[in-house]
Amino acid sequence: MSEPKELNINKKEHIWIERYRPKTIDAIVLPEHIKEDMRRWKADGQIPNMLLTSKTPGLGKTSMAHTIINELNAEVLFINASLHSNIDTLRNLIQGFVSTVSFDGRPKIVVLDEADYLNANSTQPALRGFIEKFSKSARFILTANYKDKIIEPLQNRLIDFDFDVIFKENPGLIKNIYLMSQKILEDKDIEYDSQDLKYLVKNYYPSLRDVVNKIQQFTFTDKLVINKESLDSEGLIDKLINNVINNEFEDMRKNASLLTDPGILYTDMYTRLDNFPIEKRPPVLLCIAKYQSHDGLVRDRVVNAAACCTELMGIIRAH
Repeated sequence: MSEPKELNINKKEHIWIERYRPKTIDAIVLPEHIKEDMRRWKADGQIPNMLLTSKTPGLGKTSMAHTIINELNAEVLFINASLHSNIDTLRNLIQGFVSTVSFDGRPKIVVLDEADYLNANSTQPALRGFIEKFSKSARFILTANYKDKIIEPLQNRLIDFDFDVIFKENPGLIKNIYLMSQKILEDKDIEYDSQDLKYLVKNYYPSLRDVVNKIQQFTFTDKLVINKESLDSEGLIDKLINNVINNEFEDMRKNASLLTDPGILYTDMYTRLDNFPIEKRPPVLLCIAKYQSHDGLVRDRVVNAAACCTELMGIIRAH
């Protein structure tokens, strides 16, 4: 497993996850075989059309897209598909961009972020046609949380990178996240205990976004100060949310049993509502509120919390 050889720094950014977002192949946290693919694309000046997916947030889909764009010095059209999800998006935003070859020879890339929100009956079939029609002038990168919402004919035209699988099959990436975290702390000249940093990384792995955000949150007067009790609680809630989103019932049941105060589940899930699919947030909120209202009345509060998570799983799976 290759170690990150450098740290990219955007000094204009104050939010650390943006300040240290990787923009080069040497800086990104990915297995070496994927980095080798990226180096080959850079040498060729071209990339395949690709689909970057993960149900777990913060694994690096957007960073991979930005790194590819930066390394190829490509012209890019970036579209948030959750805001522009209908057929007019293709006609009005994409066609003009992809219909001509770049005048200075740079590759053109269309990034459709959160592409699982694209209409499966109109926009996705039309996008399939666009990918074929404009193959000589542009490439497409789609990111998505739910791969099963991308129609098969469109998936078949894209190289699939499933980040959940990538991190599961490459557990050594936790060392790379630790080393990147070290570089961030050293760049900011922050005092830290290596055991505290390892504890934080272990709690929030594989989400690099969560690790960097928590490092910033727990830094006080140039020192990393870990509140392990708070960290354990937050890490456990994050695990439960991931269990819900990934439909992992047995893991959810085991994690719910570790809740020392089940009442924190409801408020903490509410504060992390952005981790749930946007169209599911209203019913998710109503479910959280319902079980929170039962919390002080039930005989076993852990069972109540587990029941809440179970109902949330049904909400996430429902179409």
